[in-house]
Amino acid sequence: MDPKPAPVAPAEASAPARSRRRTTRGDAGSGSFAVRGLRSPLVGRDAELELMGDMLAQAVDFQAPQALTVVGNQGTGKSRLVVEFIEREVEGRQREPAIRVFQGRAREGGPRYEAIGSLLRDRFDLREGDDAEATLARLRAGVEEAFGGERITEVLHFLGSFLDLHFPDSPFLRVFADSRAQHDEIARTVLRRFFEVDAEAGPVVLVLDDLQWADDATLELLRELAASLGGAPMMLVACTRPDMLVRCPEWGAGADHRRVDLRNLPSADARAMFRHLLGRCEVVPDEVVEDAVGMTGGNPRFLEQLVLLFLDNGTIDTSGDETWRLDPDKAAETELPISIEEAIQARVAALAPEQRELLEKGAVFGNVFWLGAAVALSRIEAYRPTRPRSEARELPAELDYGWTAAEEDVRDRLERAVAELAERDFVLQLDPEDSTIPGEVELVFKHNLERELIVQGTEARRLARYHWLAAQWLETKLAGRSEEQLEFLGQLYERGGDRRRAAHCYLAGGDKARQRYANQEAVGLYTRGLAMLDRDDGLARLLALHNFGDVLERVGRTDEAVACFREMLELAWLFDNRAKAGAAYGRLGRIHRRTGEYEQAMRYLERAHRLFSGVEDRRGIAGTLDDMGKVHWLRGSYQQALEYYGRALEIRRTLRDRRSIALSLANIGRVHRDSGSFKQAIAQLRESLDLRRDIGDMGGVVQSLCDLGGVHLADQSTEIALSLFEEAHGIALEIGDKLAQTEVLSRLGACKSAMGHSSESVQHLRRAIELATELGDRATLSECCRRLAEVYLRAGNFAEAGDEAKRALFISESVGSRVHTGSAHRVLAEALAREKTAKADREAESHFRSALEILSSVKHEIALARAQGAFADFQDRIGKTEAAAELRRQAEAVFARLRGAASID
Repeated sequence: MDPKPAPVAPAEASAPARSRRRTTRGDAGSGSFAVRGLRSPLVGRDAELELMGDMLAQAVDFQAPQALTVVGNQGTGKSRLVVEFIEREVEGRQREPAIRVFQGRAREGGPRYEAIGSLLRDRFDLREGDDAEATLARLRAGVEEAFGGERITEVLHFLGSFLDLHFPDSPFLRVFADSRAQHDEIARTVLRRFFEVDAEAGPVVLVLDDLQWADDATLELLRELAASLGGAPMMLVACTRPDMLVRCPEWGAGADHRRVDLRNLPSADARAMFRHLLGRCEVVPDEVVEDAVGMTGGNPRFLEQLVLLFLDNGTIDTSGDETWRLDPDKAAETELPISIEEAIQARVAALAPEQRELLEKGAVFGNVFWLGAAVALSRIEAYRPTRPRSEARELPAELDYGWTAAEEDVRDRLERAVAELAERDFVLQLDPEDSTIPGEVELVFKHNLERELIVQGTEARRLARYHWLAAQWLETKLAGRSEEQLEFLGQLYERGGDRRRAAHCYLAGGDKARQRYANQEAVGLYTRGLAMLDRDDGLARLLALHNFGDVLERVGRTDEAVACFREMLELAWLFDNRAKAGAAYGRLGRIHRRTGEYEQAMRYLERAHRLFSGVEDRRGIAGTLDDMGKVHWLRGSYQQALEYYGRALEIRRTLRDRRSIALSLANIGRVHRDSGSFKQAIAQLRESLDLRRDIGDMGGVVQSLCDLGGVHLADQSTEIALSLFEEAHGIALEIGDKLAQTEVLSRLGACKSAMGHSSESVQHLRRAIELATELGDRATLSECCRRLAEVYLRAGNFAEAGDEAKRALFISESVGSRVHTGSAHRVLAEALAREKTAKADREAESHFRSALEILSSVKHEIALARAQGAFADFQDRIGKTEAAAELRRQAEAVFARLRGAASID
């Protein structure tokens, strides 16, 4: 009975039963090893079962979530172990309340989050073949049972996303439509919360099988889930093959996690199992049993497959009523097919050493590699080895720039190896004109599994050295590297053990992504780069933390941005770099300014100003003066804003920094615009625009055109404003600046609304919302939603106005921007007030009061005055005329004080 390679692997044990109410499926024992009704009891796994029972008791008795990973190669009985555990510990013991078991699994090549989706289908008893309406109704009923009526629409939406089920949108859900990262972040939180709430109704065991086939997103989600579950009687059981742990080395970190490694059965247990499976045979000779155990190595699934072969090929005569007869001679002739992996390993083992080494060197690049890279790595090994130099080969005497002897010595041998490998169907050589690296012979692995097994079989130190050398070779071949190429280089250096070089590649890729507003990609690259960078590499960390914090602030992850700038401040202090400390304080001040914490913002900006002054950093001084001016501008303190802006402009003129001069002029123009001094605003903004055109600052040109258009729109010169916005839009499209496009479209929407073109206004604002969502700029997104709500209000679409105002409020609260939050409360109150019902009026008054409280606390006088005026109109309508008169008086006092406040001689 000799093993014989075959292309088809025996099937893995089926998944364990779904729950107590559905444990019997009518299949072959649901994960057990069984042949024609004969099922072997589980043998050799007592210690594992005891551990699993103890963990379940811990979860149930102490409300302490437990996580267990069952690891084993194909056929070792992972699923069978879980079935036995469920039968003994869940179904075999009377517990109150009863323990519920739900299971999910991944399939090779299955869709994203398939394992999670199948788990939820089991939990809600969603059956294949049910119509969509019944499926949605069953899911809704299950969620309502667990959550009650609390945020039911949102919970259904996010849980449904794992099941490819779609529910009608809640008003704010559209914010996540075009941002998978933001959507997934909330979906993971909802999923975790659901399981926690579900476990409150009774202990739960969640079983996930075949996780070696799961996608990376699923593995990360499950890892986070196990680590973050709160106190709940829950046990998570994951079954996988060892290669999953190579893909996800951090698996189990942060959780109360245990691991069980299943190996093939010891000989005695394997013999016992084999005899159980042949229990109906009258006689089973010892030599047959020993041959079976030797052939299968004690693998439970292979033992089962061998018995099936005996039945199929006539080795076992089943014609008797109760008993079978086994033919020992036929048993000795039976050949057992082995797995695909074993067949591939046998193929690779037959290669000549040079052929295998060529594949090892190529495999570090992925599915595609280049002959020149293999030549370089081979030459380095031959002439610059890791052994002592006295033992190294000497360079050939005739070596010159023609690459004569050395080229023939290495390249010719490798070209022959490539031809042989192509003949044996390992690699495919592409047409030279199709090579992604000009002048290089490009090769492709024909079968990805072969490449993976070659990598797995390469000694770790040699593999790391190949990665490191491959990165250096590739770096010499890539010019004008994109962030994707830099990321790949970073991965090669990281796998090669060169953390510092990996860090710089990741960070350079982050800078590239940041420049083109690919914010999510930038966040990922900066995160990886900083993780690789040593804390003593002060200069590199200072620069990276500044840029990383900038991107985090863009995407609304304010707390993380603050952490970056605080670490930047710490490093600046350690290295006594006052200019960088000033920059860190300046960025912290901007964050607090954006969130409406103006007092704290001014404290940080004043510290930045002192630090810049101490080192005579005039650019930094001007920048902080400008930032402090913005705080006064936001508060409506226009005279003080002009004072700070004027001082910044004076410094910038002496520095002759035309870009910064244009920025100061634009800021001064905005003050004049907001105070109603339109002629002065236009003069300043025109000068800023001219400067920006002269220096080719096209992004600045777009901003100046928007500012000018805003002045003309406020002055009711809508046609002029429209022409400026349209010019700005054309430039923003030309330069590909999506952030600028978002701003322009938002302005165009407001302009079209003022001209009475509601449908076009909505179209522009919808596109602005799409772009802001794509960029992850939630502060801008909140502003766009608020403007859209105001458009709907003006058009009389009060229900839609309310929806968009709610969306603006939700986003601004999540970002932490108090000014935006206060303004969103005001617009939502106005929308509710238009409904003119008692309930809506109560809600409107509550939102008006929230707006006044927030805006008065941040001293944003213009926004506060607008809220007071709108609230006054509402109070008049409901008959509170005295309160309305007082509010109107306060609002008019603000506007009267501001009118002319920005005037200059």
